[in-house]
Amino acid sequence: MDLESWTPRDKARRLTVLIAGYFACFMFVVFWMVLHWPWYLSPLGAVVSYLALYFPLFALLRRIVRR
Repeated sequence: MDLESWTPRDKARRLTVLIAGYFACFMFVVFWMVLHWPWYLSPLGAVVSYLALYFPLFALLRRIVRR
């Protein structure tokens, strides 16, 4: 894999997926263990958390990485 061929958009997207994925896993555990949500709602809450963080973070990181 040639890392020099990555565009700034690729770098921002990959970082965003990494950060939002870790956040979604953390929120899944919070929903399930701390808030005692049922097993079928915890993954849904994690997906919503992922999407809520992905789009603003992608826009922010794309702006930062472009510099």
